[in-house]
Amino acid sequence: HIDQLMQGQRRLLHDVSHELRSPLARMQTAVGLAHQQPARVASALERIGLEASRLDELVGELLTLARLESGKQAPGDEYIDLRELLASVVDDARFEASDSGRTIDLVDDLERDVVLHASGPLLHRAIENIVRNALQHTPAGSKVEVNLHAAPSGRLRIVIRDHGPGIADDQLGSVFEPFFRSSKSDATNTRGFGLGLAIARRAIEAHGGSIAAENVADGSGLRVIIELPEH
Repeated sequence: HIDQLMQGQRRLLHDVSHELRSPLARMQTAVGLAHQQPARVASALERIGLEASRLDELVGELLTLARLESGKQAPGDEYIDLRELLASVVDDARFEASDSGRTIDLVDDLERDVVLHASGPLLHRAIENIVRNALQHTPAGSKVEVNLHAAPSGRLRIVIRDHGPGIADDQLGSVFEPFFRSSKSDATNTRGFGLGLAIARRAIEAHGGSIAAENVADGSGLRVIIELPEH
């Protein structure tokens, strides 16, 4: 187990170094162009600003991931309405996807109030990361489905399903690892750093829940299944 942890840390360090190197290299290129071609100073500064924002986002994601893995970011001490939280996430996603031809449906099969003792911002971010990932990988003109119902275990179950290419079966166990990239992903349509699902998993687990991914049986998408204790 210790050996696996050490290998994971070495792999994470390698991946972080790779992710940092690309924007830094582009910033250095922009600085060089500004020195060599004064007429391009404005565009070079714009590129430097963009890359600095990307670096800031990456560092923020890494800090969130580190806090969750160390247990320093507690689940929180507030009561939240899960139904309202899901509605907020879906409304934001609809707005972001409004010009892409993608739609998102929220289906609520529960006929009672659902209040959780949790961290609202942390849980919101976890579910939002999954929904955004689903929207990113579902084709234009298709939809993402978010379903809330009771699991056979008695827990609350949230299922987020897209209509994208899915994930190779041998990679399903790795989808929630930092910097994961599916072999079926379209590299030209990949945004972010591959940390969203890793943060989501650790946030869900910090709330005593579980998360898993599975391909839809007919090969028409991916389902992410979250189960949370009702307390």
